[in-house]
Amino acid sequence: MSLRIYILLILSMFAVSTSPLIARYLNHLSPITIGLWRMFIAACIMSIYGYYQHGLKPISSLNRFKIIIAGILLGIHFALFYGAISLMPNNIANATVFGTMAPLFALFIEIYFGKAISQKLILGLLIVLGGSFIMFVYDFSLNNNLTIGNILAISCSICFAFVFILSDQVSKTESSFNFSKNVFIYAALTLLLIAIIGNVPFLYISNYDFILLFILGVIPTIVGHSVLYYLTNYLRPTVVASIPLGEPFIASIFAWFLFPGQILNTYIIIGGITTLFGLFIIIQSKK
Repeated sequence: MSLRIYILLILSMFAVSTSPLIARYLNHLSPITIGLWRMFIAACIMSIYGYYQHGLKPISSLNRFKIIIAGILLGIHFALFYGAISLMPNNIANATVFGTMAPLFALFIEIYFGKAISQKLILGLLIVLGGSFIMFVYDFSLNNNLTIGNILAISCSICFAFVFILSDQVSKTESSFNFSKNVFIYAALTLLLIAIIGNVPFLYISNYDFILLFILGVIPTIVGHSVLYYLTNYLRPTVVASIPLGEPFIASIFAWFLFPGQILNTYIIIGGITTLFGLFIIIQSKK
């Protein structure tokens, strides 16, 4: 695998790791509002850039259908993910561990569709999942907020897994930029519909909140997610979906520096190092 792919993998992992940190500063907003503005800002920036660089490119009916489904699932993913974080504000590792279980579900989907799975990929995934649960086990609890938060996080992972599967399918005939741009558009429309139906206020936000939402739309979304979708051109969906599994460890380290009271103990450190080692094994599995 080329050095460029390694650099993109590291870049995307660090970029997506900023998402739960920024969301902590937006905890007074509803999860729907955060996800909606994140997708709207990313979609606007990419649409304007794409129009001036490439014009309007037609998309086949089949790919359009897959992109719409991916957009709906991505919108639901963000609503569930930020919902989980809002229920567990002092346990970012806990929320992100279950929120990044997409590779496990992507693996099941690939097996279902008859794709060959290497032993190296399975070994790396088992190591990564083991490291993730080491980070989680220290504060396992059955209280209502954590239980509901974990359920939301696992549900968002299932949605995210299908997004990567669809990205892999569409990338065979469409550019990853076109996929990302349109998926963000449909994700924004999905969250807008949810906000309207649920009577969720989303129009009135402060200038400070808008700056944070703008950063959220650029760094973890345009830089993080778009690069991940691009990587499905070179790596199988399960491998790409595994990259955000480094997010709990990196996000926890950042959070420890930024937020007083944020927990960073031996479990998180050992689990995080184990997770990164597993990721190194996983990314050796080519498409």
